[in-house]
Amino acid sequence: METNHFLFIASDWRGGMIWPGGIAAYISSLARGLMSLGDTVKLLAVVRPDEKEWIGFLETYKPWVIPFRLTHDDKPANWVGRKCVSLLEILRCLSPNCRHVLERASFFEASTASIARLERLLSKEQPTTIVFGHLDVKLYALALSLIEWRRPYGIIGHGCEIGRLPNHKKNDRVKREVMLKGANWIAANSSHTKSLLDAWSIASDKVKVIHPPISEETMRESAVLEPVFRSDDDLRLVTICRLVKGKGIDLVLRALKIVAARGIPCQYVIGGDGPERMPLEALVDELGLRDKVHFKGSVYGEEKWRLLRNADVFVMSSRLDPVIPWQESFGIAFAEAAAFGVPAVGSRSGGIPDAVVDGETGILVPEESPVDLADALTLLYRKPEKRKEMGRAGRERARRQFSPKTIAARFEEISQAVRQ
Repeated sequence: METNHFLFIASDWRGGMIWPGGIAAYISSLARGLMSLGDTVKLLAVVRPDEKEWIGFLETYKPWVIPFRLTHDDKPANWVGRKCVSLLEILRCLSPNCRHVLERASFFEASTASIARLERLLSKEQPTTIVFGHLDVKLYALALSLIEWRRPYGIIGHGCEIGRLPNHKKNDRVKREVMLKGANWIAANSSHTKSLLDAWSIASDKVKVIHPPISEETMRESAVLEPVFRSDDDLRLVTICRLVKGKGIDLVLRALKIVAARGIPCQYVIGGDGPERMPLEALVDELGLRDKVHFKGSVYGEEKWRLLRNADVFVMSSRLDPVIPWQESFGIAFAEAAAFGVPAVGSRSGGIPDAVVDGETGILVPEESPVDLADALTLLYRKPEKRKEMGRAGRERARRQFSPKTIAARFEEISQAVRQ
C-alpha cells in the first residue's frame, strides 16, 4: 500500500496555543490523527521573515512543523500604482504566458522568491498530498505555481473565507477563484460551507464534507469521568466561546430572563472573552440576572473541562453577523460539549445542524428567537430523562464521528481517491 505523505500549508496556525480553536485546532488535530494512522505529515507554518521569535520557537517545537518564510509583494503607495499592480495580479492569475513575464518583474520579486523556497521544499519532502489549511489569497502565487507544476492540491474550507461577497475587490475575487478552481478537491467543514461554494460554480463532486475533529485532549478528558446527570438541582447552563456578536450570547440572556420568570432555577456560566463582554455584562444588569450569570473570562485546560463536566446544557444561539460578515460554519464547541455528554441548545444558523442533531443530541431553534430558546431550555429542565438521553446520544456520536482518527481516516480516503 502506498504511504501517504501529507504536506499542509497553513497561514493561520499557532499550534493551538496562541489562539486555541478554529483553523489552528482543526489542522493540529487532523495532522495528529493522520500520524496515528501511520501517515507522514509535514506542516508548513507560514510566517513573516521578521517574526524571528516565533520562527525560533517553531524550529524547536515539533519535527513535523516547518516554519515557512513567506514574503508578500508590496504595492506602490500611490493610487494609480496600486491599481496597476492589481491589474497585473489579475493577468498573473489568468494568463500563464503573462505569468512568466510578470514573475521577473520587480513588483512580484518577493512572492517569486517564496515560490522558489516552496519548490526546493517540495523537492526535498516529495509529498503525495498537498493541502492549503484554508483559502488565503495571500498564498495565491503558491497555488499558481502548483497548478503550473501539475502538482494536485486540496483546500480546507472553513466558512466565511469561502463566501463570494460583492464587496471583494476584483483582483481578490480572481485570486480566490483561481485557487478554488485550481484545487483538485475541497474539504468543506460542513454542508453549509459546501453550499457557499455554489457561488463559485465549483463542480459538486470536487467538494467533500469533512467535519472538524475534536482534539485528542478533549477525547482523553471526556473519558476520565462519566458525565454527571442531575434532575433536582438548578439547571446549569454553559457557553464557551469568543464573546462576539455573532455568537448570540445576548439572545441567551434574554431567554434566561424568560426561563427565570417561569420559576425555573438556573445558573449560567459564560467562559470566554472578547469585545462583547462589557455590553453583555451591562445587559445582565439591565435584565436583573446578576445572581444567575457568571463570567469566567478565557478558560483553558482543566477549568474548561470542569465547566463541561458540571453542565446540564451547552447553549449558544449563533446568528449571522452581516457586518463582518460571519456565520457559524460548524460549531466545534457543540461537538466538544457533546463529548462530555452535555446536550446542546443552539440555533439553526450556518453549519450548526451538522454539529447538533435536532431532537437527538440537542434542540435547534430559529435565529434571533429568545422565546424559542427559553422553550427549549424549559423542556430540558422539565424532562431530565430527555436531557440525559440526548447527552448520551451526543457523547456517543462525538466520540464515534468526530475523533481525530475518524476524521483523519475520512480525509485520507478522499485524498487517496483523488490521486487515483
